[in-house]
Amino acid sequence: MVKAILFHFILVILIIIGSIIFTPKTNEKAFGVDYVTSNKIFSETINTVDVIALGDSLVYSSLSPMLIYEQYGYTIYSASTPAQSIYESYEILKRVYKTQHPKYVFLEAESLFRKMNFEEDIQNRYGIKIPLILFHNRWKNLSRKDFSTRFTLSEKDYLKGFRYYDNVVPLVKHKKPHINLQPYALSYLKKIMKLTKEYHTKLVFMSLPSAKNWSQERNMTLSKYFRSQGYNFIDFNTLPLQINWNKDSRDGGDHLNYNGAKKTSLFFGKHLSLEYDLVDHRGDPRYNNYEQALSLYNLRIKQRKKT
Repeated sequence: MVKAILFHFILVILIIIGSIIFTPKTNEKAFGVDYVTSNKIFSETINTVDVIALGDSLVYSSLSPMLIYEQYGYTIYSASTPAQSIYESYEILKRVYKTQHPKYVFLEAESLFRKMNFEEDIQNRYGIKIPLILFHNRWKNLSRKDFSTRFTLSEKDYLKGFRYYDNVVPLVKHKKPHINLQPYALSYLKKIMKLTKEYHTKLVFMSLPSAKNWSQERNMTLSKYFRSQGYNFIDFNTLPLQINWNKDSRDGGDHLNYNGAKKTSLFFGKHLSLEYDLVDHRGDPRYNNYEQALSLYNLRIKQRKKT
């Protein structure tokens, strides 16, 4: 009995020490951080981000925070990642609240349809909470810096989580997506609802343009559910965005390219200006980081247009 207790005690200590060593000490790609653009939100100046967008690749492909900042002065960050599960959205948001106090959180509803079995749930749960598991592949790249407990989150993203794609792939035929909301996803959604209420943040749900992932049936399912919960739901697929799926998609109708993202972002910015209580931060010295990012953003767009 004593030996068993001692064994488990030593095991826990080793896991803790290993997790400290293997956890990246900065938010740069070179240090083994996955999804660098979303992690760079933790380098933003404290309490300067008014809107957080969470969700999967539909978010970082559809919304350009810097384009909206240029037009309206609203500070938005897209903390989205590929195939982001609702559990990951919850974990990211918990971390965001340590440095930011956003007025609004917009959550892409696609993850509510994504199936997640018990094994994936356990992997998500403990993969995120035990860094030794999450970052075990870093063993080849460990350096002296990794044996410290000091973290340096200095790397910023001038696109604020957006990803620029200018390739064009015309619409292809897709199967109709299923319309069943997943129980695991809904259980974590309740936690997000509770968390945002605790921080007095308004939570809004959205469905961004996707010919592959959208259907009228999905719209009805989501509208009914969010209405029953007392939350607003914006379905961009039903709005007059003038999306041309033969020109505005990068992969045959699943995600938007930059041309499509520009249409969605400008519409979203206009919607924010009409329906939400946000402040124009352009010219405010405290938000100089966004001004600098805007210069880099416009330079990037100008250069890509020339190629």
